Amino acid sequence: MPTSKNYSAIEKIIASAHEPMLLLDKALKVVYSNVAFNNKFSLSEPDSYGRRSFLEIRHDAFDIPTLSKLLLETLETKGTIQNYELRYAKNSENSKLLLNIDSIELPEETFLLLAVNDISSEAEQLQSFLQSVLNSTNYGIASYEAVYQKDGTIGDFKISYTNPEVPRNFGLEPGQVIGKTCREVYPGIFENGIFKRMAACMETGIPDSYEISVEHNNTTIWFNATIEKVGNSVAVTSKNITQEKTAALEIEAINTLLLNKNKELEQQLLTEFSESFYSYGSGQDFFNSLLLEIAAKTKMDYVLLGEVITEESGEECIKSVSVIAFGKVTDNFKYLLKGGPCEEVIKGNNTHYPNNSQKLFPDSRTLAELNAEGYIAHPLVSSSGKIIGLIAVLHQTEISDISYIESLLKIAAKRSEMEFERLQNEKLLEMKNKELERQNIELASFAYISSHDLQEPLRKIQLFASRILFREKSNFSESSLGYFQSITNAANRMQNLIESLLNYSSMDASEIHLVPTDLNVVIDEIKNNMIDIIEKRNARIEVAKLPTLPVIPIQFQQLLTNLISNGIKYNREDIDPVIKINAEIVSLEEFAGKQFWKINIEDNGIGFQQEYEEKIFELFKRLHGKTDYEGTGIGLAICKKIVQKHDGFIRAIGTPGVGAQFLVYLPVK
Repeated sequence: MPTSKNYSAIEKIIASAHEPMLLLDKALKVVYSNVAFNNKFSLSEPDSYGRRSFLEIRHDAFDIPTLSKLLLETLETKGTIQNYELRYAKNSENSKLLLNIDSIELPEETFLLLAVNDISSEAEQLQSFLQSVLNSTNYGIASYEAVYQKDGTIGDFKISYTNPEVPRNFGLEPGQVIGKTCREVYPGIFENGIFKRMAACMETGIPDSYEISVEHNNTTIWFNATIEKVGNSVAVTSKNITQEKTAALEIEAINTLLLNKNKELEQQLLTEFSESFYSYGSGQDFFNSLLLEIAAKTKMDYVLLGEVITEESGEECIKSVSVIAFGKVTDNFKYLLKGGPCEEVIKGNNTHYPNNSQKLFPDSRTLAELNAEGYIAHPLVSSSGKIIGLIAVLHQTEISDISYIESLLKIAAKRSEMEFERLQNEKLLEMKNKELERQNIELASFAYISSHDLQEPLRKIQLFASRILFREKSNFSESSLGYFQSITNAANRMQNLIESLLNYSSMDASEIHLVPTDLNVVIDEIKNNMIDIIEKRNARIEVAKLPTLPVIPIQFQQLLTNLISNGIKYNREDIDPVIKINAEIVSLEEFAGKQFWKINIEDNGIGFQQEYEEKIFELFKRLHGKTDYEGTGIGLAICKKIVQKHDGFIRAIGTPGVGAQFLVYLPVK
């Protein structure tokens, strides 16, 4: 053993130290160790110093190749090592040490000074504290290590750690799940989407959070959880929120029940109102009766219904339509919207101020004059979405039953809107009737002028032309006679045109008197009336058995006459005209299968392009020149108006050079 003064000083320092320390020679044998070291490692033979190797202490606990190599290198380099962490076996448990190593060079030899700090107790305390925190928290904390398949994708997760909170939700303990896979313990995550979330977090590194319900033993468990990637694992922190969720669902159910109760109440009120509506009358009587009913049901001091109007100044105000004061109908009045609660109502809001209304709206003269403290109102909205007025209750004390009154006003407002619309439509109808009456007067005046003032000059033209020709015919040249004949023809066409216009205009003015009429008889009369033109054109009219229909006889005779005349007039030069007439009952899909009598008038004339089907029924529309075919261009327009007068419609089908079909449809019922 060294005996120099320096060595003795070092030995004294080691002996006085509280932490375990020892001195090693170049063979790593223990030269000296203090009491703290001996006690720490149970050394009871200090006289063995110089003979026992450090590596042999505690049953070769320090015989670690890396440690012995480190110690020898430190001796050789005369260096220093700080905080070298070392694990060694102690009572079959792993302990953790921190070694601080210094080389000390003395004249006789170089030594190593080792200071030993046992940190295993601190780690154990920290681990114990952390474990107690994890075990006592209400959050479930678990770590799941990814298990990869041959193709490199994640096929499962291994439970590497969990606190008790997670497995206890499913009646398990940590020892029963740690080391097992999720497929063994929690197979449900492969169906409810949690596995996909864990795998996605593992692959992308992006944290995730979710709320989910899980069925276990016929019970629904709700969880709120977050997932984060940690190395080759994901850490899942979850919280059982079943109680909170159940409470929220119960509140939602209660709210739904209350909503349904309110709807039932509204329906009950609507039923009660509906029974009363029939006895309310209309117009002013309706509004007064409605508001009296509301006043009786609510016991409110005032009930008011008014419409929004705009003053000449541009300011909007409410003009009352009906006012109930203390159960009785009182005089109507008008007040400005500005500064009062009604200003909010006409913005479309349901407005209620159950108390302190005058303080809330100090500028409202209406509230002050009525001494109203409570105010509830509902807007009136037209079918176009425009605010047209309001219905309100006012009370001189606080209003308590707000929900009941609001439901009542909502129902009353809907019925009031309908009455407002009805009154407005009545006014419009009255205006239209007056306009129609004015137009009928103008039409009658036009008919008088057409039948007298316009036809009188024509008759004189025809009269004087015929007299001139009678007296002076021998003095006129052939060309002059042709001119006079053109004058006569033009006057005759004008006469026909005026008469056709009179016929067309009289269609709207004539009254509707439907008479069961045998159409076969009508056709026979037409053929007798047209006998001259039929024989002249060598025309043939083929008629199948026709029905007896309720029609206006004279109009329907004119309708068929016009169509038959057209068939003869627009014939082809190389062929005699043939008109075929038949009728049948048809169902039309475009009218939801409604049944019609279809009367078909078909000719073999020149026909027409189908694109002109609509045009030929227009007034004065002609497809051919006046010199080609005579006529006024009004005949088919008259046909269309006659058919419309009978609640039917007419269609035309034409094929150039083949002929035309005119199809008249009249409703069976």
